[in-house]
This record gives sequence, C-alpha cells and structure tokens, in this order.
Amino acid sequence: MIRIPTCESFDAFAEDLLEERNVRPLIIVGASKVDQLLFEILASYLLPKLAKDKDSDELLEGDKPLSTFSARTKMCYRLGLIDKTLYTAIEKLRALRNPSAHSIAFDHGKSPIRDHLADLRKQVAIRASFTFTKQRYFDNAPLNAIEELQCLLLTLCVLLEAIREKTTATIGSKAALKIASK
Repeated sequence: MIRIPTCESFDAFAEDLLEERNVRPLIIVGASKVDQLLFEILASYLLPKLAKDKDSDELLEGDKPLSTFSARTKMCYRLGLIDKTLYTAIEKLRALRNPSAHSIAFDHGKSPIRDHLADLRKQVAIRASFTFTKQRYFDNAPLNAIEELQCLLLTLCVLLEAIREKTTATIGSKAALKIASK
C-alpha cells in the first residue's frame, strides 16, 4: 500500500495545487513539482556531488547533463528508480508541460493537448494510488475535469514523494570500484 506523504511542505504544495482552477497553471506547477521530486530522487540515490556544498551539483543543476525534466525522467527509469508505467505517465505530463509553458496559444480542449490529457488520465487513473489520492484530497467524491487533473497530478507527486522517501544512496558497483582502485 502506498503511504501518502504527510510532510508539511507536501501538504502546503497540495493545498496550493487544489486552490488553482485553471488547466495551464495546474500543468506547469504539477510538472515543476514532479521535476523537483525527480531531482531529489536522483540526488538521494547518486553518490555525493564532488562540488563544494555551496556550489551547484555538477550533474543535476544548471546547464548540466541531468538538469532537464526529460533527462531526469529517463535517468530515474534507467536506474530502476521508477517503473515503465510511471515513466510513461511522467512523459505524458512533460508532453503537456511543454506547450503549457512555452506556447502562446494553449487550448486544452483541442488536439494535441486534449489527447495528451487523455493519455495522462489513462496512465494514472487506473492506479491504486489514484484511488488513495482521491480519498485523501477529494473525499472520494465525483470529480469534475479540473479536480480530476488535480488528482492526477497529486497522484504522480504522491508516488514520487514515496519513492524519494525510500531512496537511499547507491554504494556503487563493488566489483568496478575494486578494479578502479588498482
């Protein structure tokens, strides 16, 4: 059973997300939170950065190899930190986020946005965690379109928050490190 995070910062994020009633900012804010959680999962899993504490991470921040939403999603999947179905759902969110954040014309009722929303719904609404999220944040009531999007986004965030909480630092490959030390 997925444990829904109770941390104050997550609850504050959820409250803010639930107050928003427009599709475009919901997508942008939800995707931003998912991207931040992917960053935190990778930062928790990878060996510590070589840069000084006050400096940005040489892999995850700034203009670095794992600093983009796309790269973080792919790396979490390739490291086995998220499964293929969660990877696909996050990719659908990313496909929604890009036109939401970077296009002047945005209409969630027209293709391709409408199709991406439907795909995201297919990927997330079937999960048990969607039901748990709906119970927690919506008292299991029927959802209108905005509430469904909020629930989809919160479900992704709840899953990633739970993964982040369970992620521990890698110890590396003992065999490879033994060779490297010679």
